[in-house]
Amino acid sequence: MFPKTVRQTPVKHGDDWALTVSTAQIGRNDYRTVVFDDSPDRRHVGWRIGPHVIEHSETRAATREDAMDQHREALYEVRTGTPTPA
Repeated sequence: MFPKTVRQTPVKHGDDWALTVSTAQIGRNDYRTVVFDDSPDRRHVGWRIGPHVIEHSETRAATREDAMDQHREALYEVRTGTPTPA
């Protein structure tokens, strides 16, 4: 039953980069949001976008509502930010 993907949202910025914001339910009252690098060469793994380190950090939530709030916040950072070396 777990883990279960709750929402995945891909974001592509031309040919520069492609990232996905993914939120999954890991267990009862345990949700996690991670930003993944979908670029073919995965050149942004470990880089920072907003407060997130791509594929190295996660935000946790205890409820689905809080998890969706975190997903939207991460999505905003990905849509408006630019990956930078950590």
